[in-house]
Order: sequence, then structure tokens, then C-alpha cells
Amino acid sequence: MQLERLAPGHFSLNGIVNFDNAVEVESEGRKLLEKDISPDGVLKVSLGNLLKGDSSTLSVCLSWIRLAQDKGGHLCLSDMPEELAALAKVCGIAPILQENSCS
Repeated sequence: MQLERLAPGHFSLNGIVNFDNAVEVESEGRKLLEKDISPDGVLKVSLGNLLKGDSSTLSVCLSWIRLAQDKGGHLCLSDMPEELAALAKVCGIAPILQENSCS
């Protein structure tokens, strides 16, 4: 897994994010995202290359959304896999993710 910087403010989450690596993914991603966060700026993270995710993946996304908000910016997610969106709905956080959708 890795969060890849495609261009300034544009990222792609690639691979598998699960309970085994979520802490590392969040931490490494945080370091990368912090370089591009600016007040009133928008960071875009695509989940289209996410091979497998679970509730820990949702936790990582929420942490990054909070990070951007704390710095005065905004993080939006795109290309969310259907099964992850369904899990977010079951967990009751779909409205938060919808508010932070790039669409």
C-alpha cells in the first residue's frame, strides 16, 4: 500500500489497507498530505486503486479529512469502491464521506 502523490494536491491510495497496516498508512499518508495542505485549499484522494479495504480504511480516510480541516483546508475522496461505501453506510459515516466527496 501507498499513498501516491500524482500532482500537487492530487493523490491516489493504492493497494490494501486493513487492520494490519492502517496505522502505518495513516501516518505515512499524513506526512505526505501535510506538504500540500493550505488554508482554503483542496486535497483530492482517489480510492480507485484500493484493492481491499475495511473499517480501518474508513478510519484512515476520516483521520485525513480531519487533518485537512484542522489546517483550514478540505480533503475530498473520489472513486470510492462500492463495498467500502456500503460499509460506511452500515457504520453510519456515509454522510460524512458524502460531504467530502469530490463529485
